[in-house]
Amino acid sequence: MSAFPQPTDGEPLDFHTERDEQSRSWTRARPNAALIERFGRFGYKVTLRGGEDVHYCALGVEEDKYIGRCDCKGWKYHDGPCAHLCTLRKAAFIGLIDVEKTDGSPGDEHEMRQMTGETFDGERFDGAIERAQEEVCHR
Repeated sequence: MSAFPQPTDGEPLDFHTERDEQSRSWTRARPNAALIERFGRFGYKVTLRGGEDVHYCALGVEEDKYIGRCDCKGWKYHDGPCAHLCTLRKAAFIGLIDVEKTDGSPGDEHEMRQMTGETFDGERFDGAIERAQEEVCHR
């Protein structure tokens, strides 16, 4: 079982349901019309056609099942994968990207969270925590 939190009940990303139900996320996902830039082992920057914002996604394969996350509101507030993750899945299917395998280890989990800006390494994160603590103490 994966160490990665999932959008609904802890299961891997269910792209089959998105496809079968022709969800809004699935129909918006057009990898040939999107800008996809890889960074890091699991990280992708995705901009959909007609979208103004770049979204940071992480996608990996664990035991032949896709796992991932995104920094968009669709990922945060809705069940199932967002349009950005659906775009990456379609891009993998047609050979535009190669999705890396993960073993579900805490190190891989941390790396995926870094790709979506949920965690930071080093001074930047520590400095932000210290400033927030100082502000609370001075109130």
